[in-house]
Amino acid sequence: MSQIEGFIEANQALIEKVFDRIDASGEALLARVREIAETPAPTYEEKQRTEYLLRAFPEAGLRDVHSLERGSVLGFTGSRNAPVDLLLAAHIDTVFPMDTDVSTRIDGNLLRGPGTGDDAANVAAILELARLLRDLGIEVAGNVAFCGTVREEGLGNLGGMAEVLDELGESVAMAVAVDGMTPGITYRSQAIRRYAVTLRGPGGHAWNHFGTPSAVHEMARVISALSSFEVPANPKTTFNVGKIRGGKSINAIAQDCSIEVDLRSLEQETVEELEREFLSAVADIPSEKVEAETRLIGERPGALLDPEHDLVKTVGAAAREVGIDPVLNAASTDAALPLSTGIPAVSFGTYTGGGTHTLEEYVEIDSLTPGLKWLALAVLALAGINR
Repeated sequence: MSQIEGFIEANQALIEKVFDRIDASGEALLARVREIAETPAPTYEEKQRTEYLLRAFPEAGLRDVHSLERGSVLGFTGSRNAPVDLLLAAHIDTVFPMDTDVSTRIDGNLLRGPGTGDDAANVAAILELARLLRDLGIEVAGNVAFCGTVREEGLGNLGGMAEVLDELGESVAMAVAVDGMTPGITYRSQAIRRYAVTLRGPGGHAWNHFGTPSAVHEMARVISALSSFEVPANPKTTFNVGKIRGGKSINAIAQDCSIEVDLRSLEQETVEELEREFLSAVADIPSEKVEAETRLIGERPGALLDPEHDLVKTVGAAAREVGIDPVLNAASTDAALPLSTGIPAVSFGTYTGGGTHTLEEYVEIDSLTPGLKWLALAVLALAGINR
């Protein structure tokens, strides 16, 4: 008998009660997802969702609720002064600018709207789990810290999780980032380096000063060099120029051009090697009349949790118990920081859908209930139940 099977057998009646309550609260869960998704929260501008959680966490029965300097919100099943047996975090920021229309609509079995899945559905799941524990009078044996983190997306550089770990220190025994989609379990974080590169030249008139080096032309050579890099398939390693801008007019030799570059790998050493090769190309390629400036704008650590670790096995077994066939994967989530500091950590999501990071994002409504069951069973098994 596995650990999870033993836990279920010892707590069968209570778990059935939890699942029955989840089955009966589907409309409330869907309403919560919509409410969160329709609260704008671009990275670095999460104030509205911070305030939302400062109201919602105490209403859900969590104790010692407070926000941190950057805007992350913490609440506890026990006390903020007690060791944390499980840190349960879902990021509250989105990739969409403040002026984005974030209204949602139901289209059959789909909930449509930007940010409905990533990460509104998962934030809603941890909130509804806390409320469920309160309503059913369930006391977990371990102290669980529920957390909404800021600055997870884009160039937030996991700043929210960083401040949470600064607050909780070495008291955290293990962590789960509620992020991504069912059925993935992220046990490995990608090592990432992100750079802004700017080239500046003398510029001039396209006809009168032809032959003067153009910052745009020189940047094209840098991008061409990057595109020719041979990167390993194992460990998987990638590069991407995500943004480019420069120049003033079609008939002007560009004085400036800038790009933003994403370099990543499953291995820390490999991304560092790619980083060195890229920086060397930037230094060597442009004309001597063109100045190059490179700036590190993003960094995320690579780390790995043994797939045979009890945390991975328990979360995977909980998925199978609710009819989800889990798939181990690698990604960059809030779990990367605790994992890189030696705290066992994984991430998994509580919904299925598509269109992530686009205006066409959607959530499959009928995936929310099994996703919440997965989360509830995993948390109860990891934290234990007081009898």
